[in-house]
Amino acid sequence: MLSSSFPSRSISMPRLWLINQFANTPDLPGHTRQFEVAAGLVRLGWRVGVFASDFNLTQRRYRRLHFPSLSSSERPVGIHWTWLWVSPYRQNNWRRQLNMLSFCLHLLLRLMPAALFGRLTSRAPNVILASSPQLPAAFTCLLIARLSGLPFVLEVRDLWPQVLIDQGGKTPDSPMVRLLGWMERQLYSNAHTVVVLAKGAERYVRERGARRTAWLPNGPDLEMFSPQPLPPDQPSFTVLYAGAHGDANALENVIEAARLLEQRNSPVRFQFIGDGPEKHSLIQLAAGLKTVVFNDPVSKAEIPDRMAQADAILLSLRDVPLFRYGVSPNKLYDAYAIGRPVVTTVAGSINAEVETHRLGVTADPSDPQALADAILRLAETPRPEREAMAVRATQLAHSTYSRQRIIAEYNNLLHEVNA
Repeated sequence: MLSSSFPSRSISMPRLWLINQFANTPDLPGHTRQFEVAAGLVRLGWRVGVFASDFNLTQRRYRRLHFPSLSSSERPVGIHWTWLWVSPYRQNNWRRQLNMLSFCLHLLLRLMPAALFGRLTSRAPNVILASSPQLPAAFTCLLIARLSGLPFVLEVRDLWPQVLIDQGGKTPDSPMVRLLGWMERQLYSNAHTVVVLAKGAERYVRERGARRTAWLPNGPDLEMFSPQPLPPDQPSFTVLYAGAHGDANALENVIEAARLLEQRNSPVRFQFIGDGPEKHSLIQLAAGLKTVVFNDPVSKAEIPDRMAQADAILLSLRDVPLFRYGVSPNKLYDAYAIGRPVVTTVAGSINAEVETHRLGVTADPSDPQALADAILRLAETPRPEREAMAVRATQLAHSTYSRQRIIAEYNNLLHEVNA
């Protein structure tokens, strides 16, 4: 990993454009990595402009804009944040593709002129940073960077199009996969640096053309997620899942584990916070279970309190080859920071980390009986041992996954790119 020492600031404040269609401010549900990185870079002397879609991915609705308004701006903590209108969608069909393309069109019309003519007035950015998984948007940003002669950095959150093959049932020869694969190779080979969130993804991107990589994982804001004592011992043991309710999350496996535990009259209770395309069917699947509660999504700012009230935090993903090496789940690292034992069903590096550092319990994906047994084993673990898990988790959050550490690394990298 890059050195964490800060370079001295230049008199002229460098400018950064940070583009991610699904970026959020902390008052909204969904990931806030771009907000936290941008806020940290602002404190370190950067002028940061973030461009994101106003159509919230978690809630599938607009939060700031009302048609015919196509954009709006605000300045949270010194970030120049621009919300862009995109076409709506509810399911992963052609409307989702139109949603992505409308965002790309916005970028072309708004950023291309600013990049080209801004160089004449010193208003263009010094660096363009695009964050996936929206490859067409990242590719659009690459085009803007190349045509305007600006340095380009790519951040890889999810490995598209590989996820469409491993999880979505697409074949490598399908037109969509071939097109996205071509975009992917162009992005990797033409980026100054490819930033990966999952350590296991470095080999993947290098094999597809990346010349220089940096591992800057997801991680908690330690000012927001500080260690909290375990809840007082109660008759019930609460397991919290906070995140997307989609096919990739395999939450039907968790519901079945809850059913098995309820049949055994166990003290385990499940709380689900979030939304997604599978939520309605999951609620139907859990009908009649007294130990399962579904809640609406909440803002990132509310998550620490919700986690603090739980005895354990659950991370669930389907058994997909890509997930064995290519994921960096933010909720897991938030749980580490706040000091909660975790329950994970992510085969590969995630389960291995939890087992190696003794941070909780693991189960194989798609095995509800194994998951039920693991959760019951954790619930029956003496409190001092669970407290020791919490201490080890917070130590790992500070040493490896701290958002403050990642921001320092990003600052060094971007100054290097801008040199």
